[in-house]
Amino acid sequence: MVAGMTAIIAAMAAPARAARKVVERIIARVNSEIITQRQYERERDKLRQDLSRQFAGAELDAKVKEFSKDLLRDLIDQALMVQKAKDLDVNVETDVVKRLDEIRQSFNLGSLEDLQKEVEKQGILWEDFKENIRRNLLMREVIGREVGRTIIISREDARKYFGEHKQEFASPGGVSLAQILISNEKHKPEEAEKRAKDALAELKAGQKWSDVVSRYSDDPATANDGGSIGFMKDGTLAPAVSASIAKLDTNEFSDLIPIQTGFIILRVLDRRHPGIPPFEEVEQRVQEVLYNRQMQPALRKYLVDLRRDSYVYLAPGYVDSGAERPSETVLAKKGQ
Repeated sequence: MVAGMTAIIAAMAAPARAARKVVERIIARVNSEIITQRQYERERDKLRQDLSRQFAGAELDAKVKEFSKDLLRDLIDQALMVQKAKDLDVNVETDVVKRLDEIRQSFNLGSLEDLQKEVEKQGILWEDFKENIRRNLLMREVIGREVGRTIIISREDARKYFGEHKQEFASPGGVSLAQILISNEKHKPEEAEKRAKDALAELKAGQKWSDVVSRYSDDPATANDGGSIGFMKDGTLAPAVSASIAKLDTNEFSDLIPIQTGFIILRVLDRRHPGIPPFEEVEQRVQEVLYNRQMQPALRKYLVDLRRDSYVYLAPGYVDSGAERPSETVLAKKGQ
């Protein structure tokens, strides 16, 4: 659990807020917000750490160099969207508290004070941790309001795309599952069984699946994602588990399933038959593919437009790859 908590806390903490009162070099100014060299270098270090999971040596250095070209762009994007959220009077304070509580529950901590202690053990300021959650929620809201609502995928467009790309949706037979895990390693056997029965009773009483996952599941790797454990091909599940979900329809959940490490409750998210499914079975997936294909260019255009209406200053030697003419700073454009 400690390793998992360290990873999620590190992810939620970066980048730290730009407003920290430390005297350091300013490499960009986005209207009233500054981006510092320390902030930029922290993001570059995080990028290297992420890429080191896949690459090493000279290949790692090359990848870091390649992806570093957009680091400053991304920091400017974030500043612009957070500022736009303020212009739109977006308020996410309730969502910040909810997100903090979800993180707390996913690690079975008793209170937000306990979560704060865990965050600070990682050398991260609690206010920075909360501020980054706030900024992420503000950006998500701006993207949804300003860009997402402009993307409309008709059923005819989805059907046409599916007809031209059927092979992309071909699949082995199997099922997508979510789980609630009650662990014997975390609780005494009798306590684990009671918790499992309580979780099942809440589900049968109509409680929301994701809420029950957050309250009961002992698997931090999936608790923040509604318990999703992904797609399981036919034949890969243990016979007893397979039999427990064989007759479940989409979104139905199983009874308690005893396993070696405790108990699980499984929910069927999706069933796929081998081969190319009919359009009706994958219509939502097709819609998501088309939405994502349109989102990136639409978001990029929106951010270019935000830049056009903003003051963006770059220190000499730094480039904003998201600008219309990234080789020019605002000062150069103004002839200063």
